[in-house]
Amino acid sequence: MIITKRFLNSVAIDNHILNEANQNRILYENRALNEDQNYDIFLSHRYLDKVQVLALVHLFNREGFSVYVDWLTDGQLDRSNVDEQTADLLRKRMKSSKCLAYLTTQNIANSKWCPWELGYFDGLKNSKCCILPVMDYTTDFEGQEYLGLYPYLEYMDHTSYGIRSGFYICDKTHSRFIKLTDWFNNFY
Repeated sequence: MIITKRFLNSVAIDNHILNEANQNRILYENRALNEDQNYDIFLSHRYLDKVQVLALVHLFNREGFSVYVDWLTDGQLDRSNVDEQTADLLRKRMKSSKCLAYLTTQNIANSKWCPWELGYFDGLKNSKCCILPVMDYTTDFEGQEYLGLYPYLEYMDHTSYGIRSGFYICDKTHSRFIKLTDWFNNFY
């Protein structure tokens, strides 16, 4: 299913993610999954979507995936003073990630960095990029402009049609779903 804001907000509420202590727990769990500083997912997003990002990190961690989120992992970065050192650190984190998930919300349209991250990662990792749409309502995601070039990531929160719970890549033709781990490793 396409992930909705409502679903992520309920995950945040059910898991008390809005509580600062639980945000620290998520950070701890995520660090435990990536002790070697290699990440499964580089999450390209807007900070304005913080609640949804934390809920997603929780869901990814629950599935055993480590996630790079700049303000969680590298809290020393100064969003108001982005410089070449910031870009170098982001490049380093992208090089140590298996894929990039581009969190698409209404806020992403005003991002200066997210399109750069997507373009850099696409060239770096031979298209191991996917779009992670978070919609107001469950609908099909068609993508806009260049976002339609990439497969998108969905989350099944229950088992149905022979597909068990978890994250799946929906191919560009919308005809098949591939387990995220299989997509990482090209087992499809």
